[in-house]
Amino acid sequence: MADNAMHEDKDASAFFDEVEKEKKNDYETCSASQAFDAVFQCYIALFLALGSQAINYYRYGTKKDCSGKWDDFKFCLKTKTKSSEIADAMIKEHQAVKDNMKKRGRNSEEVWEARQ
Repeated sequence: MADNAMHEDKDASAFFDEVEKEKKNDYETCSASQAFDAVFQCYIALFLALGSQAINYYRYGTKKDCSGKWDDFKFCLKTKTKSSEIADAMIKEHQAVKDNMKKRGRNSEEVWEARQ
Protein backbone atom coordinates (compact mmCIF):
# COMPACT_ATOMS: atom_id res chain seq x y z
CA MET A 1 0.00 0.00 0.00
CA ALA A 2 2.87 2.36 0.77
CA ASP A 3 4.34 1.55 -2.66
CA ASN A 4 1.04 2.54 -4.30
CA ALA A 5 0.98 5.93 -2.52
CA MET A 6 4.61 6.52 -3.47
CA HIS A 7 3.82 5.64 -7.09
CA GLU A 8 0.89 8.11 -7.10
CA ASP A 9 3.14 10.86 -5.72
CA LYS A 10 5.64 10.24 -8.52
CA ASP A 11 2.84 10.37 -11.11
CA ALA A 12 1.50 13.63 -9.68
CA SER A 13 4.98 15.12 -9.55
CA ALA A 14 5.65 14.09 -13.16
CA PHE A 15 2.31 15.56 -14.23
CA PHE A 16 3.02 18.93 -12.60
CA ASP A 17 6.55 18.96 -14.00
CA GLU A 18 5.10 18.38 -17.47
CA VAL A 19 2.51 21.16 -17.00
CA GLU A 20 5.23 23.55 -15.84
CA LYS A 21 7.39 22.63 -18.85
CA GLU A 22 4.47 23.28 -21.22
CA LYS A 23 3.88 26.69 -19.62
CA LYS A 24 7.53 27.63 -20.12
CA ASN A 25 7.38 26.54 -23.76
CA ASP A 26 4.58 29.01 -24.43
CA TYR A 27 6.86 31.96 -23.64
CA GLU A 28 9.30 33.62 -25.99
CA THR A 29 12.91 33.20 -24.93
CA CYS A 30 16.26 34.33 -26.19
CA SER A 31 19.51 32.44 -26.02
CA ALA A 32 22.40 34.48 -24.62
CA SER A 33 24.92 32.03 -26.06
CA GLN A 34 23.42 32.33 -29.56
CA ALA A 35 23.30 36.12 -29.26
CA PHE A 36 26.95 36.19 -28.17
CA ASP A 37 27.90 33.87 -31.04
CA ALA A 38 26.19 36.28 -33.46
CA VAL A 39 28.21 39.20 -32.04
CA PHE A 40 31.43 37.22 -32.22
CA GLN A 41 30.78 36.08 -35.80
CA CYS A 42 29.93 39.63 -36.86
CA TYR A 43 33.17 41.05 -35.46
CA ILE A 44 35.22 38.21 -36.93
CA ALA A 45 33.64 38.86 -40.32
CA LEU A 46 34.16 42.58 -39.87
CA PHE A 47 37.88 42.34 -39.18
CA LEU A 48 39.01 39.19 -40.93
CA ALA A 49 36.76 38.53 -43.89
CA LEU A 50 37.10 41.33 -46.38
CA GLY A 51 34.75 39.52 -48.77
CA SER A 52 31.88 39.81 -46.31
CA GLN A 53 32.59 43.52 -45.88
CA ALA A 54 32.74 44.02 -49.65
CA ILE A 55 29.42 42.22 -50.15
CA ASN A 56 27.74 44.35 -47.49
CA TYR A 57 29.13 47.55 -49.03
CA TYR A 58 28.04 46.42 -52.49
CA ARG A 59 24.51 45.52 -51.35
CA TYR A 60 23.77 48.32 -48.92
CA GLY A 61 26.29 51.04 -49.68
CA THR A 62 27.77 51.02 -46.15
CA LYS A 63 30.20 48.98 -44.12
CA LYS A 64 28.89 46.23 -41.89
CA ASP A 65 27.77 47.36 -38.42
CA CYS A 66 27.75 44.96 -35.45
CA SER A 67 26.17 47.31 -32.91
CA GLY A 68 22.70 45.83 -33.45
CA LYS A 69 23.93 42.34 -32.61
CA TRP A 70 25.70 43.68 -29.52
CA ASP A 71 22.46 45.42 -28.44
CA ASP A 72 20.55 42.16 -28.93
CA PHE A 73 23.04 40.34 -26.71
CA LYS A 74 22.73 42.93 -23.94
CA PHE A 75 18.94 42.85 -24.24
CA CYS A 76 18.93 39.07 -23.96
CA LEU A 77 20.97 39.26 -20.76
CA LYS A 78 18.43 41.71 -19.31
CA THR A 79 15.57 39.27 -19.92
CA LYS A 80 17.32 36.51 -17.96
CA THR A 81 16.66 38.27 -14.65
CA LYS A 82 12.93 38.70 -15.31
CA SER A 83 10.02 36.34 -14.79
CA SER A 84 8.82 34.33 -17.79
CA GLU A 85 5.78 36.57 -18.32
CA ILE A 86 7.74 39.82 -18.20
CA ALA A 87 10.56 38.44 -20.36
CA ASP A 88 8.01 37.20 -22.90
CA ALA A 89 6.44 40.67 -23.15
CA MET A 90 9.87 42.32 -23.39
CA ILE A 91 11.02 39.97 -26.15
CA LYS A 92 7.84 40.38 -28.19
CA GLU A 93 8.04 44.18 -27.90
CA HIS A 94 11.74 44.17 -28.82
CA GLN A 95 11.05 41.98 -31.86
CA ALA A 96 8.19 44.24 -32.98
CA VAL A 97 10.45 47.30 -32.76
CA LYS A 98 13.20 45.51 -34.72
CA ASP A 99 10.73 44.41 -37.41
CA ASN A 100 9.38 47.96 -37.71
CA MET A 101 12.91 49.40 -38.01
CA LYS A 102 13.78 46.81 -40.64
CA LYS A 103 10.75 47.75 -42.73
CA ARG A 104 11.62 51.46 -42.52
CA GLY A 105 15.34 50.96 -43.13
CA ARG A 106 17.20 50.89 -46.41
CA ASN A 107 17.23 47.75 -48.46
CA SER A 108 19.32 46.55 -51.35
CA GLU A 109 16.66 47.49 -53.91
CA GLU A 110 16.99 51.19 -52.99
CA VAL A 111 20.74 51.04 -53.52
CA TRP A 112 20.26 49.45 -56.94
CA GLU A 113 17.75 52.13 -57.96
CA ALA A 114 20.20 54.85 -56.93
CA ARG A 115 23.00 53.32 -59.01
CA GLN A 116 21.05 52.91 -62.23
